[in-house]
Formats: sequence, structure tokens, C-alpha cells
Amino acid sequence: MARIPCLILAPLLLSGCQMDSRQQILASTNSQVAQRAISTRAFETSDQAKVFQAVIASLQDLGFVVDRADNVLGSVSATRFGAQLVRLTVSVRPGSGSRTIVRASGQLNQHELSDPAPFQRFFEALSQALFLDANSVE
Repeated sequence: MARIPCLILAPLLLSGCQMDSRQQILASTNSQVAQRAISTRAFETSDQAKVFQAVIASLQDLGFVVDRADNVLGSVSATRFGAQLVRLTVSVRPGSGSRTIVRASGQLNQHELSDPAPFQRFFEALSQALFLDANSVE
């Protein structure tokens, strides 16, 4: 009989150690508006295919391994291995007029990436790749 309460309590205790996506969002160190400002950029081009390819190239230039890329959905997931595990997911979507919106989200060792520096490095690399492509520089 003593085993029955243990069997009931064990899954409850184990599930208390897991954090679902809602809990991760609520545990964010930045407000959602601040995080969006850090992780979103608009580019003055309507050519989503070129932006998508530049996203992949920029991630690879920064040492990431592309795990998944879906140009129909405009989504790229990549991982950088090292002392710290960094995962980025980048989405490319049309903006207003002739703009393309790029938004990145990330995790650093299973925690939300809220430091602006990695996002700045990614967007600088992406801006350079788009500039070089627009000016036919290889």
C-alpha cells in the first residue's frame, strides 16, 4: 500500500522540475517589448530569398551549425557548440512596403538569451552579408 502514494507523487515531483515555454517566457529578464527590440531588425529589401540565404551564411560565419532551414516558412535553427551551448532560431518574414523583418530568439545553456551582444553580432554580420550581396562583392 505504501507504494501507491509513491507512484502517484513521483510523476508530480518530476514534473515540477521541468519548465514549460510559458514559464520560460514569464521568467524572462527583459520585458517582451525590450526583448523584441533587441532581437528584431527590418531590412530595406523585399527579396526574402536573399535575406534567408544571408541569414544562413551569417550564422555559419559566426560558427553556428545550421540544424534546420525552411525557406517556405522562413525559419532557420542553428547551434554553436563550445564552452557554452548557444541555439538561435531566426525567422524571415515580409514587412510593410519593401521591407523584410528578421527576428531571432536564442538560448544559452537552456536559458533564454537576453544579452543584446550576441544579437548585435548576428545582425551586424547579416547587414554586412546583405550589403556585400547588394553590391555584388564576393
